[in-house]
Amino acid sequence: MGEKKHHEEKKHEEMAQEERKQLISGSKWVIATNPDMPAETLYGLSNDPDWMIRSAAAKNRNTPKEALKKLAMDSEWQVRNNVAGNPNTPQEILDKLANDKDWLVRSNVARNPQAKIETVRKLVEDRKFTVSKSAIESGRV
Repeated sequence: MGEKKHHEEKKHEEMAQEERKQLISGSKWVIATNPDMPAETLYGLSNDPDWMIRSAAAKNRNTPKEALKKLAMDSEWQVRNNVAGNPNTPQEILDKLANDKDWLVRSNVARNPQAKIETVRKLVEDRKFTVSKSAIESGRV
């Protein structure tokens, strides 16, 4: 009887830990998506182990350029994609993302108004039709 009770208590504790993780993750999401969040806070979230939090920080207009530079090298394409679409991403980072292996990232670079005209022209010639179309439809070439 004692062993069963111990097992139930352990299971209950594991469920409580999971609920705490979800609450913390949800709070981080709210912070990362807040357009009025200070740059220092967003910089901290750019190091989060959860790619969804990093992705939200990458999309936020207040995320500092140093964080965007780091996020542009993230292993998750969704994070790089949001860096490519962020209008505050510096041109040199967009230039690098224009060579990304993921076509959605390159497509977002083509639509970003901060991308150099030379970069957009290069993306017109992209092997993926959608990237080329995005570059043409940007109205900048």
